Amino acid sequence: MSVNRPWQLPRWTEIRELHQGRSGRTVLAWPAQSREGGGAGRAPATGACPAVVRYVPARLLVHRARAAAFQADVERLRGLRLPEAAVPHTFVRAPAFRAAYERSSAAVGGALIEDAVEGATLTSLLERHGALSRLAAGMVFRDVLTALAAVHARGLAHGDLHAGKIVVGADGKVTVTGLGLAALTAGDPRLRAPELWRGSGAASPAADVYAAACLLHLCLTGELPFFVTQLFSLMAQHTTAPPPVEGLPAPLRGPLAAGLSKEPELRPRAEALLSRTPRGATDGGRPELAALAAPLVEPLPRTPPAPSPPWWSIRPAGHGAFLSSLSRRTSSYTEEPS
Repeated sequence: MSVNRPWQLPRWTEIRELHQGRSGRTVLAWPAQSREGGGAGRAPATGACPAVVRYVPARLLVHRARAAAFQADVERLRGLRLPEAAVPHTFVRAPAFRAAYERSSAAVGGALIEDAVEGATLTSLLERHGALSRLAAGMVFRDVLTALAAVHARGLAHGDLHAGKIVVGADGKVTVTGLGLAALTAGDPRLRAPELWRGSGAASPAADVYAAACLLHLCLTGELPFFVTQLFSLMAQHTTAPPPVEGLPAPLRGPLAAGLSKEPELRPRAEALLSRTPRGATDGGRPELAALAAPLVEPLPRTPPAPSPPWWSIRPAGHGAFLSSLSRRTSSYTEEPS
């Protein structure tokens, strides 16, 4: 079986690639206008805007139980709207492939669509500016916990929370992205909760809280709480080393230590941890985040891209001269009218 280019969402125009990783390729794309006002892979006739399309590899959906759990998560997220999260609203399944092709690295199982967020990732922000102040770091932490609390209230988990999934806008707004993939990913090992290292659990709200606490430490110091290159040593630190809170701002030490608890049952829920994070530790953080992020933000397109001309309208160089010559040669075979 010959394999051409991977499947792409029909009637959508890709603007640029955003990321390519374990969970597939992510692109910024613009939907085609649809008079019908809906349908799979289509945008309504009014209010069309760019969206983020995550192409889910087919190999992640071959296992039926995993694929069913993924689709159930997407359904439970439907209708959730909050400023601190970019929530996927549609999953378009790709046409069926043979099993051999489904397991290839290029095959696509479908496209997960969510609203696009204008901003810079927390990764790029920290790479450019280094550690954040107590106010800015606390603001990121509070916004992340707010998003997690809403997701957890629906019985779901993020499952792959890390700095690349946090977007900071030019107005200082913090948005959590990458929702809906908990059933398909094992998450970033640098932020993996102890119980996941022990193999005693899967993606869970408690593991999300642990990852959020790791992000708070990253924002405050520029480094994750436990980070070594050897995987076995990384596992040992996450499962046995005490939370590194010495030297950190006093108002955030308690929430950080609680979020990094080794036992999931001792870890507060996102909503409870949010209430334990004093607002005084974050007041004033929003303007600072805005000032740091604004120079890094690439604006989203405001108008749809110009449609490409159909292939039959593209003439190669010299095409007009060739037709003119052909017309002269065939004119001698035209009969004169009687």
